[in-house]
Amino acid sequence: MNMLKALAGAAAAIVISTAGASAQSKLSLRLDWSLYGTHAAFYLGVEKGLYKAEGIDLTINEGSGSGTTARLLAQGGDPVAFVDFGTMAKGIGSGMPIKAILGVHQASPMMILSHADAPIKSPKDLEGKVIAMAPAESTAQMFPVLLSAAGVDAAKVSVLAPATGAKTALFLQKRVDAITGVTYFHLPPMERDKVAVHYFTYADYGVTALEGGVAANTEWLAANPDLAKRFVKATQTAFVAAKADPAAAVDALVKLRPEQARNRDLLIRQLQISMESIATPNTKSMPFGRMSEKDWQTMIDQLVASKQLATPVALDKLFSNEFLPN
Repeated sequence: MNMLKALAGAAAAIVISTAGASAQSKLSLRLDWSLYGTHAAFYLGVEKGLYKAEGIDLTINEGSGSGTTARLLAQGGDPVAFVDFGTMAKGIGSGMPIKAILGVHQASPMMILSHADAPIKSPKDLEGKVIAMAPAESTAQMFPVLLSAAGVDAAKVSVLAPATGAKTALFLQKRVDAITGVTYFHLPPMERDKVAVHYFTYADYGVTALEGGVAANTEWLAANPDLAKRFVKATQTAFVAAKADPAAAVDALVKLRPEQARNRDLLIRQLQISMESIATPNTKSMPFGRMSEKDWQTMIDQLVASKQLATPVALDKLFSNEFLPN
């Protein structure tokens, strides 16, 4: 009898141990847009088991602009998100309970794109012209900062706000003079289709915009600090691997999303260009994803100066490096 009890106890212990080892915390990530190259890093993390190794069952949901993603994150529908940090900062200024926890595109890739045969060479050239941008886009959120930094009279610039995703068609049809964009998203398809373009970046005119990274709902962070650390660790590893081998990262995405196979070359090019924006002079010597107080402060100062924020936001409400591996 005693032996039977011992065997039963051992079997129970094995069952409990196995269940604990296989238990996965479900977590949903909201992207800033429909799929593009940078997002491949998250799929690489899923396909290669990086999140699973950290006890995370990750679901990835597409987005429709950083403004919308920030609102969804604040509402708690998705605890974590890939979002533009400038847009996020404006949301925090209005009371959204969200915070940046991992930087990705820390050197701004935002740009103004025009046709090579009618180039807009500086922000001042936008006066008297028509430019298209969707209001929820990160580039639209930061556009007033560009105009302010360059001393442009915003009243002299005509802004067209098409439906989400429609501005590129307007540009190709030459129904607008320019569009806002980001280098890694908009330049590769222009290269592929041999469209001659001209562009300048927001950074060329002094705009410090921490453009894209991972943020979390602060209530979720407070309740799940260990899960947040495990998620950030896996994500950091995934992005480092994606930078080292963009093709492998995109192949992982295609494996999980087979309908993207036709876009493989485009996605690889987008990922390659996006990895050119991962660090600023203040973060280039730091591990991937770690953020600088100086960069955040400069961006907040510019948002206030351009009246996109009524008052400065405390840095500890905006971002934290505490969830990154030491």
